[in-house]
Amino acid sequence: MTVEWAVIDGGLSVKSLLKRLEGALNKILTCAGLISVLLMIMLAVFIFTQAFSRYVLSTHVPGLFDVSIYSLILFTFLGGAYTLREGSHISVDLIWTHLPARSRAGLDIAAGVAGLLFSAAVVWFSWRWSQLAFSSGVMTISEIPVPKGVLIGSISIGFVLVGLQIIRQLIHACGRTAGTWFPRERGLFFKESPLVPLMIFLVSICGSLVVSVLWSKWLGICLFATIMLLSGMPVCFALGFTGSVGLYLLVGGPALGQIPFLAFKAVESFPLTCLPLFIIAGLVMERGKMVDEVFKLFRMISGNSASAPLLTTILAGGFFCAVSGSSVATTSLIAAATLPMFMTQGYRKSIASGTVAGATIGTVIPPSIGYILYGVITEESIGRLFIAGIIPAAMIFGFYFTYIILRAMINADSFFESDSSSHRAQTVEDNVEKESFFQVLRRSVWGLLAPIFVLGGIYMGVFTPSEAAAVMLVYAIVISLWVMKTLTPMQLLESVRNGAKVSSMILLIIVGAKIFGAVTSQLRIASDLVNFVSNAGISPLGSLFLIALMLILLGMFLDAASTMVITLPIFYPLLVSVGFNSVWLGVFYIIVLEIGLLTPPVGLNLFVIRGVSGFSMGSIVRGSFPFILMMLLALIMLALFPELAVWLPRRMMG
Repeated sequence: MTVEWAVIDGGLSVKSLLKRLEGALNKILTCAGLISVLLMIMLAVFIFTQAFSRYVLSTHVPGLFDVSIYSLILFTFLGGAYTLREGSHISVDLIWTHLPARSRAGLDIAAGVAGLLFSAAVVWFSWRWSQLAFSSGVMTISEIPVPKGVLIGSISIGFVLVGLQIIRQLIHACGRTAGTWFPRERGLFFKESPLVPLMIFLVSICGSLVVSVLWSKWLGICLFATIMLLSGMPVCFALGFTGSVGLYLLVGGPALGQIPFLAFKAVESFPLTCLPLFIIAGLVMERGKMVDEVFKLFRMISGNSASAPLLTTILAGGFFCAVSGSSVATTSLIAAATLPMFMTQGYRKSIASGTVAGATIGTVIPPSIGYILYGVITEESIGRLFIAGIIPAAMIFGFYFTYIILRAMINADSFFESDSSSHRAQTVEDNVEKESFFQVLRRSVWGLLAPIFVLGGIYMGVFTPSEAAAVMLVYAIVISLWVMKTLTPMQLLESVRNGAKVSSMILLIIVGAKIFGAVTSQLRIASDLVNFVSNAGISPLGSLFLIALMLILLGMFLDAASTMVITLPIFYPLLVSVGFNSVWLGVFYIIVLEIGLLTPPVGLNLFVIRGVSGFSMGSIVRGSFPFILMMLLALIMLALFPELAVWLPRRMMG
C-alpha cells in the first residue's frame, strides 16, 4: 500500500511539475510575443521617422536605416516560437486532415521530431558563430555599429524557444496516443493506430535518402522535401530541415555551419521591412472599420439589382486585397462577411462562393506581399512591380464585372436557388442602411485614400516601398484612433499582434527557403534546367507553359508566398535567360500562383471558403470555375500583349 501511494504521489508530482513547466514556457513565449509586437512598433517608428525627416525636415537621422534592419532580424527569430504556439505557421495538411483522429498523432510525432532536430542544429551552429563573433569583437558595418554576436545570438535564443515549444507539442501528441498504438479491436490497427503513419513516414524518408545516395541526389532531396511537407510539418521547418539534410549529403558535416549564416542573410534586407508593415496596416484598417465603410459605399454604388451584392463583393475583395496583400487573409475575411448575407437572400452557394474566391486574388493587386517577395528574391524594383500590376489587375476585375453583369442581363434567376423567389424580391429592397450617399462617402473617404496615397507616393518617387508601408500604418492608426475613433488602443495592440504572427510565419518561410535554396544551388538545378531547355530546343513560350503548369500544381498545395520562395531561385534564371522581361515575369508569376490557389481539388483558398461556410466542395468548385477561366484569359492576354505589364512602369519610371 505504501509503495502504491508513493507511485501515485510520484505521478501527481510529475504532472504538477509538467504543468508548472508548461506555465513557465507560456509566460516566456507570451513575453517573446510582446517583444515581437514592440519590435514591429519600433520598426514602423524608425522607418516613418526616416521618411518624415527626409521629406519634411530635409535632414538625415543617422542610423535609422540600420536599426530598422536590426529590428527585422530580431523580430524574425524571437517571434517564431510564439507564432508556433499560436498555431499560425502554415503547413500542408492535405494528408493529415484525412487521417482518423487517433492516427494523426503519428504524423505529429514524426514532424515534431524532425522540427526538433532542425532547431537543435540551428541552435548549436548559431551559438558557435555568436561565440566566435563575440570573442573576435566583430561589429556590424553601419552608422550605428553593434556587436554582431547580439544579432546572431537572437537566432540561438529564438530556436531554443522553438525547440521547447516543439517538445511541448510532442508531449501532448504522445499523450493522445495512450492505448492507441496497438488497438485491441480487430481491423483497427491499420485504420487508427498512430504507428502506421509513423512507420510510413520513416520508410519514405529512408527511401528518399537511399535514392539520394545511390541514384540521384536532386531526385532524392526533392522526394525528401515532398515527404516533409506532406507530413504536416510547418513549411518553414520542412524547408529548413530538408536544406540541412541536403547540405550534409552534398558537402558533409562542415556545411551545416552555413545554416545560421543563411538564416541571417535571408532577413538582413531593408526592402523586406515593408512586408510586416503592409500586413499590420491592412489589419488595422480592417479592425478600425475603414474597410467596412468602404464596403458600404461599394454596396450603395452597386445599387439594388440582383447582381449588386456580387459586384459589391468583387469591389470589396479587390479593395481589401490592395490593403492586406494576402489572398488567404482576404478570402477568410470576405467569406465571413458576405456568405451569410448571400444565404439569407437565397443566392446559390456556387455563385456566392465562386464570387468570393475570384474577388480575393490578393497578391495580384498592388501593393501586395507577392510583389514584395518577388522583388526581394530577384532584386527587382518593388515600386516598378507595383506599377506593373495595375493594368493586369484592372483587366482581371474588368472580366469579373463583365461576367456578372452579362449573366444578370441574360438570366438573373440563375443567381438564386430554385425555391428562393421570396428572397429574390427582398434583394431588390436591399438592406443597406438608409443613409445619404454623401454621408457614406464622407466616412469611407479615409479608407479609399489609403492605397491611393501610398501607391501614389511610390509611383511619384516620394516614398520607397518600406517608407510607404510605414506611412500607411501610421495613417491607418491616426485615422482609426483619433479621426474616426473606431479603434481602441487594445484593439490596435491586438491588430499589431495578429500582424506580427502572420509576418513571423512568412519571414521564417523565407529563412527555410534560403537554406533549401543553398541545396538547389549546390545541385546546380537552375543552370542544368537552362542547359536542358537550350539543348532540347524548347521554345520560350513552351518553357513558360511548362513552368506555369508546375506553379499551378504547387499552388494547389501551398500558399503563394511559400511557392514563390521555393521556386523562384530555380525558375527565374531560366525564364530570364530565354528572354522574358523580369518585371513582366513578376506579374505573370503571381497570376499563375493565384490560379493555383483556386484550382481544385486542393486549391488552398477553396478550403478556406469551405472552412468558413461549410459548403460542399462541389458547389465551391463549380462557382470558382468561371473565375479560373477568366484568370486564364487574362494570363493569355498578358502573354500575347506584354505591354499590359511593362508599359506603365516604363512610362512612369523610365
